[in-house]
Amino acid sequence: MRGAEVQLAIIVDLDETLCTQFDVPVQSGVEVLQRVDQLRIQVHYVTARTTICREATERFLALHRLPGAQNVHFCPASVTSLEHKRKQHELLSREFKVVASIGDSSEEEQAAAATGVFFVRVDVQRPAIGWLNLANRIAELGGFSSSASQ
Repeated sequence: MRGAEVQLAIIVDLDETLCTQFDVPVQSGVEVLQRVDQLRIQVHYVTARTTICREATERFLALHRLPGAQNVHFCPASVTSLEHKRKQHELLSREFKVVASIGDSSEEEQAAAATGVFFVRVDVQRPAIGWLNLANRIAELGGFSSSASQ
């Protein structure tokens, strides 16, 4: 459709970015994602986790009321996590205007760079800084819900 506005999206890594020890939340990440206006920005989780982790992953996302729980892209056992992340970044970049990818490793950074997606690095020792950088980018685009608490 010509003239149709392309949906915005962000790509989020899970382990050591949004959670540690598989299911311990990174609070700053949870707080940023809970504020996202889902009508404006879709959240997609691109993870090295395989589908064997589906139930636990879905439980984590539901428990913390995180948007995009239906948009988890698990890694097939037949490819490396880097191949998976690169392919998902490419596919999502074709369908959406991906405004940022956030992660803790060079895999996410390489996948983002290969598709021209802005990358935010999370330092596992100080994750709040990375999440603040993502929050600033989302705010610039008017991507937070006006009803969300500050």
